[in-house]
Amino acid sequence: MSSQSNDDDASGAIFINLTVPPNVEPGVDSLTFQYDGNEMEVLIPEDSLAGDVLQIQVGSSAVRNNSSSNSSDNGDEAIKSSSLMDELNGAEDVGVSNDMKLAQNNDVRDGVATVTLGEGLKSTVTLQLLEELPKGHSSSVCNREGDGTAHCLWPSGIVLAQSLTSKMGIEYLTKMLKHFDGGQSIDCMELGSGLGTCGIALAHAFASVETSSTTSYQIVLTDRGEDTIALLEENIDRNCTFGSASKISVTSHPLTWGNELSSDFSTPKKFHCIIGSDLLYNSRESYEPLLNTIQQHLHPDGIVILSVRWRKPELERGFFHNAEQLGITFVNWKEFEECETFKGRCPATLNWKDYGNPTSECSNEYFLKTNVSVGNTTKSLADITEDDMEVMNDDEYSLFEEKQIQIHVARYSANKKGRKRNFGE
Repeated sequence: MSSQSNDDDASGAIFINLTVPPNVEPGVDSLTFQYDGNEMEVLIPEDSLAGDVLQIQVGSSAVRNNSSSNSSDNGDEAIKSSSLMDELNGAEDVGVSNDMKLAQNNDVRDGVATVTLGEGLKSTVTLQLLEELPKGHSSSVCNREGDGTAHCLWPSGIVLAQSLTSKMGIEYLTKMLKHFDGGQSIDCMELGSGLGTCGIALAHAFASVETSSTTSYQIVLTDRGEDTIALLEENIDRNCTFGSASKISVTSHPLTWGNELSSDFSTPKKFHCIIGSDLLYNSRESYEPLLNTIQQHLHPDGIVILSVRWRKPELERGFFHNAEQLGITFVNWKEFEECETFKGRCPATLNWKDYGNPTSECSNEYFLKTNVSVGNTTKSLADITEDDMEVMNDDEYSLFEEKQIQIHVARYSANKKGRKRNFGE
């Protein structure tokens, strides 16, 4: 938690003052705060100390986001804008994280986010996802755990949900099920479920898969925090009405990465399919427990499907490298990349070893030749700055985000099946 106060200056700029709490890691940890009904997030600058006051401009009555002229009260230099290529090549993070703009870039009204699922379903489905618990809910007064990201709808989650429910996704899941011959129960888990977007979408996808009438599906949505689990339960109740004859069960359960599901949990601890989106956003410290959790719960013949919005590729590539050491091999989801519905939205076909790697010619070429719109101009991904992101409209920003999203799938390597190893072994 950090203390927060509002302030403004003579120019009409509106600021939020945040006090850096103890026991945080500058340059890695973030602070969250509420402003104008939205939850925002800001990266703690690397040179910060506990007790420092961060003055964050959140608005202006005269000029919107005039960051070139902003400076702190103690006369520090104005925030400099670095390009996306600078960040990929290791430049320090500067200014306020533009991920906070995501809260304004989705179809969210009165705290309800809507996502229309793919065209592969038997009928059109639009999810109605609460971002906050209803007033008066018994868990609404609980202290929120985590950094608040679980209560937001993220582009990588939308992409994964829509791909799983597309015609391509339904065909892919149908082929996947054929590998589990004679299995009457297909058990699936979503990690870091947040609002439950992808897990609920997977349930709707299975409802449209043509399989044996004896096949049942159990989908477990997991996250941490009593309030997040309560929110998941609300969203499951609102969006998973498959009828009394349905063989699809969708439940929620608390899970902290690095741990196994509690012993009183009634479902099998090994899952045929594990999915997740935007799980690598935080820091490398989360990668070891995340991989341990995947290893603990993945069926020997199971599959992992991860939607990744690359932010710090130099760090994030380490996750995939460490996964390979454990015998879990991630590759690009080729069916997704070749699907006409998505290859224009998410055109990156680089493998994880190349993405954002400054020594990779194909990566540098992707960022130099892939263009996005910024107002009335067009710029390459390599040249996009934080100032550009601030002036993008909602559609432009969504397209910009999707250019940096990939979906990776993984299975145990053939010589690793059935052998459980600890991280780093």
